[in-house]
Amino acid sequence: MTRILLTSLSILTVFVLSAQEEKTPPSVYISAGLSISNTRDTTFSYSSYPSLEVGLMKENASLGLVAGRSNLSGFNEDRISNYWYELKGALYLSLGKFNGYALLGIGNYIDTKQFFIEYGIGASYSWDKFGLFAQASNWDGTWYVTPGVSYTF
Repeated sequence: MTRILLTSLSILTVFVLSAQEEKTPPSVYISAGLSISNTRDTTFSYSSYPSLEVGLMKENASLGLVAGRSNLSGFNEDRISNYWYELKGALYLSLGKFNGYALLGIGNYIDTKQFFIEYGIGASYSWDKFGLFAQASNWDGTWYVTPGVSYTF
């Protein structure tokens, strides 16, 4: 299963970096999100996680590196294994004033051997260099809704 995901991400990476023949360089973006789930523990601090993403976007595709924390609780007993990173790609489709997108990512909790996948769909709205997004994704076997903001350089 991991080999299939790594192969899929490799193909997506090649597509994002070389799909268009135009000479325009990709745009650099940064985004922040807060993913919220409906887990058995209903406390907000345990069932949500913050993330920060930096990546490249060109026309209808993006590739980013995401980092974050597994939840918002337990900072007084913090461990490096609470943190994670992910390589995530997305393909966008214009829907009038909005963009819809599909995403796929693979990541790892730092200092562990536990890999995870993320897949889902979302919508975004941009004006000038700013944007808002919301997505639903399955991240490490749990469904999350993630609202967020972005800025394109």
